[in-house]
Amino acid sequence: MTENMERAEQAMKDFLEALGLDLHELRMEKTPMRVAQAYAQFFSGLQEEPAAQWGDLITTKSQGLVSVRNLHFQSICEHHLLPFFGTVHIVYCPRDGKIAGFGHFAEVLKTISCRPQLQERMTDEICAAIDEGLQSQGTIVMVKGTHMCLTMLNRLAQDSDIITVSASGCLQQGTEYFDKAWNLLI
Repeated sequence: MTENMERAEQAMKDFLEALGLDLHELRMEKTPMRVAQAYAQFFSGLQEEPAAQWGDLITTKSQGLVSVRNLHFQSICEHHLLPFFGTVHIVYCPRDGKIAGFGHFAEVLKTISCRPQLQERMTDEICAAIDEGLQSQGTIVMVKGTHMCLTMLNRLAQDSDIITVSASGCLQQGTEYFDKAWNLLI
């Protein structure tokens, strides 16, 4: 076990005991180790860069918009360290016919969502990663998320979801192609 994992495990043990839990009596002695290992996995995106996920771009004669919809994600809200999850919808306009294989979008999303996150920042980071990695003419990203910090802490928010949008280039609101791209998202 690395020194950082040992520190994380001890910190979790201290945290649980500070809340009044008797880990031995509750048979939770291994819980601090399990939590430390889980969060190391949840935050694995901190060790990766989205740009490394694109691979070789594919050159096509495509001139139209490309939409990748219903990519599922799970992340951890940085405010409460509780999960949020949902779907991501992407529309981008290739530059000079350069596209990426669809699986690469899922890998970029995985890298970005495996970090302590705010949904708004995650949406912007996905948009920027597509713009940078594909050098797209424009991108729109819509994220629809359910936040456990909201639904667990407020019983009136049980069916709530949060929608965030980020757009760039020729697909920004007010541009000629915005409406066409927006219709592909909804």
